Amino acid sequence: MSKSVDAFLRFQAQLLSKVEHRSDVLGLVFLGSSAATDRVDEHSDHDFFLIVQKGVGEAYRKNLDWLPNQTEILLAPRETAHGLKVVYKDLRLLEFAVFEDDELELSSANDYAVALDKSNISARMAAIAKRSVPRQIDPLAEFELFLALIQIGLGRFRRGEVIASEQHLKSYAVEKLIKLIRHYKPAAHSHADSLNAFRRFERDYPNLAADISALQLLPGDQCASGLLDLGASLPISPDEINKLSALRKGLGI
Repeated sequence: MSKSVDAFLRFQAQLLSKVEHRSDVLGLVFLGSSAATDRVDEHSDHDFFLIVQKGVGEAYRKNLDWLPNQTEILLAPRETAHGLKVVYKDLRLLEFAVFEDDELELSSANDYAVALDKSNISARMAAIAKRSVPRQIDPLAEFELFLALIQIGLGRFRRGEVIASEQHLKSYAVEKLIKLIRHYKPAAHSHADSLNAFRRFERDYPNLAADISALQLLPGDQCASGLLDLGASLPISPDEINKLSALRKGLGI
């Protein structure tokens, strides 16, 4: 076991030790690589849910004395109604949500491991994970959205809104393309993250990932044209090919 993995697991054990005897703490659930610890490396962060009794959730979000090494916390920004990111001085990163007992079902999850259960947490997490599995995409709708996002992104690039253009071309359109690739060319042993299409795409499609990454470094017109080339390489219908060709002609790329 590497030093980074050993330190990672030791921190999680310290966290469990800090909360398990608190009477108002009902559960602790590790998520993502914090649950599937075979994926842990020196870049991994700690993802988890803390489940507490009704009425005390906000106190746990505001007072972090239940975290290990609280005096070493550098940053603790609030991210959502329930969630925070915490960065320690040694750059250990935590991403977590504190749910009151009746709020847990607001969450989504894929990989998880229940470390503490005082309120039927295991069965409830199983149900949450089951309903968090993404639905099958509508490939035609995704393809047409991909084309529309290319048009929007390139239009903004040509208007001089380079940053907004990159948001559409290199993030939104790429996300649609990734979903289409996974649909039409499923990996034999997929490492996909059901909650984030971008995660671990390189592991499943190293060559396509390299192509997309290279396109993301190019200016708007070249990026848009290359993304359309990748879209055209998928086993899409003649009608979809015609739509792509019409868009390409209209955009002059």
